[in-house]
Parts: sequence; C-alpha cells; structure tokens
Amino acid sequence: MGIFGRNIEKVYAERAATELLTPPAKPPVSISSPWSPQDTLVTWAVDDALGGLLDRKGLTLTREIALRLPGVKRAHGIICMALAGIPFYEMDNDVRTPDQPKWLTTSASGVAPYHRMFGAASDWFFNGWAAFGFTEDMTDCLHIPFGLWKVNEHGIVEVDDERVPVKYTAKIIAVPLGYGENGLLVDGADTIRQARNVEAVYQQRLENPIPLTTLEVDGQIYDGWGDDEIDHLLEQWVTNRRKHAVAVHPSYVKVDMPGQVQVDLYETGRNAARLDIANHTALPASILEAVRQGGGGGGTEMRYQGVANGGARSDLWDFGLAKRMMLAFEARMSLDDVCPPGRSIRGDLTAQNAIPAPNMNPTSED
Repeated sequence: MGIFGRNIEKVYAERAATELLTPPAKPPVSISSPWSPQDTLVTWAVDDALGGLLDRKGLTLTREIALRLPGVKRAHGIICMALAGIPFYEMDNDVRTPDQPKWLTTSASGVAPYHRMFGAASDWFFNGWAAFGFTEDMTDCLHIPFGLWKVNEHGIVEVDDERVPVKYTAKIIAVPLGYGENGLLVDGADTIRQARNVEAVYQQRLENPIPLTTLEVDGQIYDGWGDDEIDHLLEQWVTNRRKHAVAVHPSYVKVDMPGQVQVDLYETGRNAARLDIANHTALPASILEAVRQGGGGGGTEMRYQGVANGGARSDLWDFGLAKRMMLAFEARMSLDDVCPPGRSIRGDLTAQNAIPAPNMNPTSED
C-alpha cells in the first residue's frame, strides 16, 4: 500500500491549499526506503537491450543501490556534510534571541544536531522530504527516517513505528525540499539505471577483455577434420590466448573478432553518468571528477569552473542542493507553531563565508 497510504493523492486533491503546509504536488508513494517493506510500486523493469546481459528482470530502487555508484556516493556525502555542519539559531530579525530553543543545540535522544541534520539531508537528497519529531514541550527534536512516517487518510503526518521513541511523536513536522524536487530516487531514476548498466557492462568487459573470436578454417582442410581435431584447435587457441596477448595461427586459419568495442565507450558513458548525477544534485560537475580518464585519446578534458575561477563565491553553495535544504528547513521551522511569532530559525553561515577560512568548526552542539 506504500508508505503514504493508498488514498493520499485523492486526499490531497480534495483539501484546501491552506491546510497543507508541506505536501508535494505528487506524493512520492513509489519510493522504497531501508525501513519500509517493498510493494509493487517500488520496482521498475529493466526492459532494455541490457536486461538479459545484466541477468535481472526488475530492480528495487533504494538509497543503498544508488550509493553503490561512485558519483552518487560522492554527491551525497558532500551535500549532507555541507548542511549538517551549519549551526542553527533562533533570530529576532538579525539578532540572536537570548533564550535559544534547546532543541537547536542539544538532544536527550543521543543523536547530535549534526547527525539529525545529516539524516534529514540524506532524506531530502534521495526522497525530497524530511521529517522531524518534537517532544510535547517542543524542547527536543529527533530526525525521523524516511519510511518510518506516513500521511494518513486525513492528510495528517503520523508515526506508528515502534523504532521511533513515543515522546518524539508528539508533534511530527514533515518538510518538503520544494515543489518539483522529488529526490534522486525519483527524478534521477533513469540516470541511476543507466549508470548501473554502464558499470555492469564495464565490469564484464574487465573480467572478459577478449571479445568473441571466430576462427575461419579453409573449407578443404576443415572438411577433412573430425570433431576431435576441431576441438583440439579451439582448446589450443583458448589456452594460448589465456597465457599470452598474441597468438600464432596457420595461413589457412583466419581470425575474426566481431562486436569488438572500444574502451572509450565505457569511459564516455561513465563520465556522462557523472555529469547527469551532477545536474540532478546541483553540484559543479568537476567536483564529481567527470573528465576523460585518458584512454580515449584526443587530449580533450571537460572543465567546469566557478565564478572567477573560484575566486569569488562558490557555485557549490550558491546554487547547490545544500542551500535549498537549509532554506526549506528555515522556512518551515520559522512558522509560529515552532517558534514564537516574529522570530525565525536561521543557519549561521559566518564560518562558511569567512576569508580566510577559520581554523575551527563552528559550534553547533551545546
């Protein structure tokens, strides 16, 4: 039935916009999480030319599978770290309030604010949503992993999983990254599939570097051979090729290698996958090292540079996914049901923008 319930799209369609503080245009009912059981909505078929080659008919798209891709792994770590390292404070205009909320800098759950925001960033990265559970007195907060919470038939966010401490379910706040931001597992599904296919075929080529070989024997000689002589020729050829990179054959034997593919195809495909992942995750492509590996020749490399060759502001932050996550968190947590009217929650970017860079991380835990 999916983690959001069977009728969630119908419920959202019938409710007024003012009642829905955090719904997406299309709830992500087809995403699998490491915490939730699989249903028929979270599988997709690999029905293409590589289906038989890769020996699989369908694949469940989860964050564990996506993180096996080097580009996704790197993008995920960079973005989650960038958000989690930002300390948050309650502000009165541009001044910090003297009575800071305890949940911003500490937690009785044993989960530090850094890890709380890292988990939330991971959920935003893959799923486009993150949820936070508050205690009744709003003094403590815990990140609730995607898949441990759901929206019931009335459009109310709830948690009924025993792995979440009951005291952190008094007030559940689900925060969308933004309309049209459905997470990498949805928006980047095709890219992940293509990247995995390229990696699988690339690995197969590494394990079997010699393409199909055809030995064409002169007809008169072939007609005089028996099965044992044919088998002997094949075994001799295979054995010698395993030992050496070259082989000797008589003039009446012609060697053909149909379907031989240049390694450049895989290098280009792997680099193209990194570029697509960079676009989906709003990272400068050079950070994912999407350049020619060197085996293709031509001497051309793809180079991506920030404003003034990185000497001004950083594209990684200004146009990046971590900033969108911070803005989404600030916007939702600044509403009056979380902090008093007239006040807001803001991330402190002083250390991040300081020149030269400070020699100590900013304090985010009490």
